[in-house]
Amino acid sequence: MKYTHQEMDAFYKKLEKKWNEQIHAHTNNRNFTLAFGRAMDAHVKRIRIHRRLTTRWLKHLNLPNKDEISAISVRIVDYEGKLDFLDETIYEIKQSQQKNYTQLRMVKKSCEALLSVLEMEARDIHDYKIKSLESELLELKQLFHKDYLKMEEKNNDKNN
Repeated sequence: MKYTHQEMDAFYKKLEKKWNEQIHAHTNNRNFTLAFGRAMDAHVKRIRIHRRLTTRWLKHLNLPNKDEISAISVRIVDYEGKLDFLDETIYEIKQSQQKNYTQLRMVKKSCEALLSVLEMEARDIHDYKIKSLESELLELKQLFHKDYLKMEEKNNDKNN
């Protein structure tokens, strides 16, 4: 006998509905609620006893308990976050240093180019000054030479 998927779904939904009605009929009353509450209280008392015994044994064995491990876990997560932040900060600093280094190299090249231009200009100015001094000296020499010749002529005229 073959069943289709829809027939199986309908069958299980009906079955689920009947079970829910039976569970609801047995649990939806005051006696069940009070009994369930007493069972939960007893369970919680046993859990507390087990927790105290476990804590005593862990202290006796010098091992951390659940709360201490939880606190350590929280601190580890906090430290991981701080480490991630530091890693990010170091990466950003490295990137900005690389950028600054690149800019510094560009400034250095520009300064070297400017220095070579200034050195050439200083050499040209120096050469110009030397040439102008040489020409002035030649002019002075010629003046003195003319004056000297004139003085000699006068001396020769006086002596003659």
